[in-house]
Amino acid sequence: MVRLRRLATAHLSWRRPVAMKLAQFIQTETEQLLEDWEEAALDIAPELKGEGRPALRDHARSMLAFISRDLVTSQTSKESASKALGKGGGSVSDSGGEHGTDRLNQGLSVLQVVQELRALRARVTKSWSDKQRGLTEKDIDELVRFNEAIDQLIANSVSSYSACKDQETRLIETILKASLDPAAIFDPAGKILFTNKAMADLINAPQREIIGKTPLELGLEFAAEFHDEITKTATTCEMQRREFHHRLPSGRELYFDCQFVPVLNDQNEVEAVVKTSRDITERKQTEYQAWRNANYDLLTGLPNRRLFLDRLEQNLLEAERRGSSFALLFIDLDHFKQANDQLGHEPGDRLLSQVAERVSTDVRAMDTVARLGGDEFTLILKETGREGAKQAAKALLTGLERPFDVDSHRIHISGSIGLTVFPDDAKDIDQLMHNADQAMYAAKERGGQQVQVYQPWMAQSESEHMRLSRELDHALRENQLELYYQPIIDVGTGAISGAEALLRWNHPYRGLLAPAAFLSLTKQSGTTDSINAYVLEQAVTCSLRWRDPSDEAFPISINESPASFLTRTLVDEWRARLTRAGLDDSRITLELTPASLNNIRASGFNPIESFSRAGLRLKLAIDDFGMEPFSLWAIQEFRMDSVKVSRELVNDAGKGGNADRILEAIISMAHAINVEVVAVGVEKDEQLDFLSRAGCDYAQGFLFSRPLCTEDFESLLSRHRQ
Repeated sequence: MVRLRRLATAHLSWRRPVAMKLAQFIQTETEQLLEDWEEAALDIAPELKGEGRPALRDHARSMLAFISRDLVTSQTSKESASKALGKGGGSVSDSGGEHGTDRLNQGLSVLQVVQELRALRARVTKSWSDKQRGLTEKDIDELVRFNEAIDQLIANSVSSYSACKDQETRLIETILKASLDPAAIFDPAGKILFTNKAMADLINAPQREIIGKTPLELGLEFAAEFHDEITKTATTCEMQRREFHHRLPSGRELYFDCQFVPVLNDQNEVEAVVKTSRDITERKQTEYQAWRNANYDLLTGLPNRRLFLDRLEQNLLEAERRGSSFALLFIDLDHFKQANDQLGHEPGDRLLSQVAERVSTDVRAMDTVARLGGDEFTLILKETGREGAKQAAKALLTGLERPFDVDSHRIHISGSIGLTVFPDDAKDIDQLMHNADQAMYAAKERGGQQVQVYQPWMAQSESEHMRLSRELDHALRENQLELYYQPIIDVGTGAISGAEALLRWNHPYRGLLAPAAFLSLTKQSGTTDSINAYVLEQAVTCSLRWRDPSDEAFPISINESPASFLTRTLVDEWRARLTRAGLDDSRITLELTPASLNNIRASGFNPIESFSRAGLRLKLAIDDFGMEPFSLWAIQEFRMDSVKVSRELVNDAGKGGNADRILEAIISMAHAINVEVVAVGVEKDEQLDFLSRAGCDYAQGFLFSRPLCTEDFESLLSRHRQ
């Protein structure tokens, strides 16, 4: 280039003459030159094929236009020297700068940018040389000017490319520095090239001490896995993603979702790996809590039925592989209901928690203790035979017999334990569960407070009680339970003023069963809460469906279940359900026995106050009133709406004996304290006549109607209203 320059300037004066021939060639042959150049450019940058291709000729056309204008423009020696150094101004800056910026945006390297412009130089020079068939001195001068213009384009293009690249780098670095999520850049060997403050804080070291070190040298607990991901990214040139767990010195646990992204140089080699992280600790904690809620009992913290069955299956598979045995134990607490009635629901829950803790303490860490529901627990004793399991069960029984201290009360309970062994007694989960259940019921039927090992004869001697209890488990799921309604009649008008909801079981083989035949089994089957919820749901639905012409919900009474309906938890659920149904001024009345109400009073829990705090009203009635001693003060204390006199008194009503005098006294006393009276079991006209003369408010019994299924009662109510 220097030699050409000297030859061309040896005879020139201070200002060169204007040369036209190369400029004219470029102008007339532009399209052909562009076509030749495009082919070379696509070889240099294949990524410009497709969407990037239309921009190729536009770039080159604007640069050729600049060169042809430059060739016909006179310039001083100083201007020529500046251009040779890439310092020319004017339109060349715009053409070259735009080319460099666009190529950066299109993903080309700076080497490809330079190669493009060199290819343009080569195509123009060769084509023009072939046309000239030899170069004159003026032609050489034009070539020098042409090369100066190309050099200026290269300089401006590279400068623009680099400026944009530097800005992009600064922006990315600023983003990484400002990010609250840990970020770092590693070389392919795993040494840290850059780290932001969040990453340094996570490592608990100053940024300056981290640079140049690897995660292994920093002693991070996840260093080996971290290094593996960096190596994999550098080797495959592909992005990697992985979650990491990190424990801070304070003990707090963090979880991160990390991405490892390769940084490629001009030769498509990995020169660095960028690691970005997203803190997913909250999401992980939420997922874990959801998993724990689904698999652990919220009260005791023990595995629930779902997790227990999963562990039972895993133990069975492991025992099959190893040819070993394990024992399954069912524990049902003796006398828990009495303790729960005496203490109340919340202290009863605390008692169950203490039982869970004591049982868990008495077994090995390798064993599983679970709560199936209610006061029923189960254990899996790994690698244990029959004799070992019997000894463990007796130790558990001894532990349960020690008194429990709950809210300053000393509570004595015990346990009935059923035991079965795999593979001696059964070889599948269902049979093992069935065996342990039968053995536990056998212990119950023998008075409790003992261990019963499963024996084959138990399968043939399952009691009526046990079979019915087992069948009750399926009754709710198979829609075998149903509410019947017996009308309550206004004695003064004869109108249907309400109804009592009575539970029935449509047993597939035994026919229609009354509550006395099965409600005592709800504790063993664990269905008490489900049945209570079902009864309330059905009663509320019918109360709303049978509104009177003034849009008032229909009054319905519900019998208390034998498992003490009025616990704190159930009252809360009942209140919420009635509120959702729009029955704020409760049209549902709960009937309690005097004994049950005395138990509630002893626990210190007043359900009326619980409802009142929510701005609601709970209606209560005393059932079987008049046969058991009961405090009149309690009627006031619990703001009773009504009393239901027992059918034994009503049965003798109207005969002029003691029953008449007692009934008259009860009705008079109740009215004195604004409590209504309902007579139950009215079957004869003379009974109704006496109750009417005595001023009884309401009556129910076979004289008016037997309990009816929902559809039949609805028809009866419709006829009465018409």
